[in-house]
Amino acid sequence: MLIFKLKTALYASLIFTLGFWLLGLVQEGEIFFSFILVIMFLYCLFGTVIYGVPVSILSDYLTKKLVQWRFAAAGFIHTILGAATYLIMEGLAFFALLAAVIFFMVDEWRKWDREMPAGKIAAMNAAAFLLAGLLPMGILWMQGKAEMEEKTIDLYLIPKGYVGQVTIMHEFEYAPEPETEGKYDVFSVNNKGYAVTALPPSEGLIEDLYYFVDEKGKREEIPERCIEVGGTGSTMGDGYEYSYTQFTVGCSENINQEDLYYLNEGPSVEDILYEEGVFDREEYQFVPKE
Repeated sequence: MLIFKLKTALYASLIFTLGFWLLGLVQEGEIFFSFILVIMFLYCLFGTVIYGVPVSILSDYLTKKLVQWRFAAAGFIHTILGAATYLIMEGLAFFALLAAVIFFMVDEWRKWDREMPAGKIAAMNAAAFLLAGLLPMGILWMQGKAEMEEKTIDLYLIPKGYVGQVTIMHEFEYAPEPETEGKYDVFSVNNKGYAVTALPPSEGLIEDLYYFVDEKGKREEIPERCIEVGGTGSTMGDGYEYSYTQFTVGCSENINQEDLYYLNEGPSVEDILYEEGVFDREEYQFVPKE
């Protein structure tokens, strides 16, 4: 049985990869070959062998006493456990589920000599399988689309005349109560170039607002060309763990030679934590995010 299932995994992986090759052919309008297809095939084969084969063996065991509804029950087991990969690899769950459906169909095709239901029962089996496969696929597709369309809604208030790197330290349990303006979370950056907040980092397409603020509270919107989005990271030590985001403020026409020396400097994460009294410098440990 194991050899049979391994061959099924190989055939399913080839069909999975061929499908994406055909999709690329339709979109590009010409025959192509890419190393990405090889990587895709190997990833699919690895997943179907490590996860798909055990699931298929479990499905055969659980449905071996069924006759009329074996096909639908086996399809449900394959698809529901394929969809369960969302808990492990959220971003690739849709493709894992697609591979699970292909694996199941290839497995059933290779066992076609087994007694299959006919007539009305066959139609109901097919409908049940389509529901079991298409429903979770649709849910995962909509979830992925919603995540892609998610946008950040942060508003940054920066001291007028500040030029350089800005760091926002997130998930500070003792930070001031977060402020909001409409749908925007407000972050007030101090003269040293940083702010602390209890909020986690925002995720999604960046559509933030940036303002210079003078001593009287008058705002002046900062053009997008004057903002350079930086990276994200995390830092931890004895009894604490925080994440941070960074960006740089500065328009080329407003930066003189003296300012260039300070540009992108700003306070370091270590300096901020020391300034906030979180740790002693000798205990510091920095862990960047990939």
